[in-house]
Amino acid sequence: MKMKQIFIQLKNLPKRLLFLVCMGLFFLGSYAQRDSLLIVQITDPQFGFFTNNADFEKETMLYAEAVRQINQIKPDFVIITGDFVNNGRDTLQINEFKRITACIEKSIPVYLSPGNHDLALNPSKEDVEWYHSVHGKRSDRFSFRHKNAHFIGFNSVIIKSDKSRKEEKKQFRWLKKELKKAALSDPILLFTHYPFFIENFSEKETYSNQSMQQRIKYFKLFEQYAVDAIFAGHLHNNAAASHNHILVITTNAAGKPLGNAQPGYRLIKIKNGQIEHRYIPIHPF
Repeated sequence: MKMKQIFIQLKNLPKRLLFLVCMGLFFLGSYAQRDSLLIVQITDPQFGFFTNNADFEKETMLYAEAVRQINQIKPDFVIITGDFVNNGRDTLQINEFKRITACIEKSIPVYLSPGNHDLALNPSKEDVEWYHSVHGKRSDRFSFRHKNAHFIGFNSVIIKSDKSRKEEKKQFRWLKKELKKAALSDPILLFTHYPFFIENFSEKETYSNQSMQQRIKYFKLFEQYAVDAIFAGHLHNNAAASHNHILVITTNAAGKPLGNAQPGYRLIKIKNGQIEHRYIPIHPF
């Protein structure tokens, strides 16, 4: 249990009550469940990208193989961080993504965080409504605790967009509320499509990251609630960085890569509050 997280929740309690609560936490902490858990993050299968929407044969082959491996690994759950398809209005691409995703064993929960190709680069209200009609009303965010760790996914496309300020502010309030609930969890992991940054916090804004204004705003919140790591996609390549002890891990595409890495997914292991992760190629092609 991280002392910073405990302090966030307990600093305003009366001293006598604080002492009693701390003694209780110490006692319970000795018996807390610290089992290891496995998470698969898979991102950017992006059906249709290889051939500019002419077909999605390669994406089908790669994603089906990834799902086969996931069923062998049997993780606690799977998180898909966006760009499920190349054309968010192409029902053939969407149906193929959903068909193969449905092959993940029913005992393995699947959570979604949308990408810009699922919504739009600068989504309108209609784009967001379309996404929800296809993937479900709450399919752009999630928050839950599992084995003393907490996992939150949110919509990074509306953070990047200048058309979605109202929705972004609403989501920010939701995120703050969920982080407050998660403050006694260890660790806290976030999942999103856009990385906030790729190599360092001070890098310039590009197509592949968030603006400096948003980085400052969100990392202030993340540091306040002692977030441990953020896992993202979008780049179609692997990258790793950190800022003020918060890991920022960008995972290569399960579909078409734009760097040197083969298509694949990331396997995340948590044991005794410690995070380990490695990138697993699906297979050469």
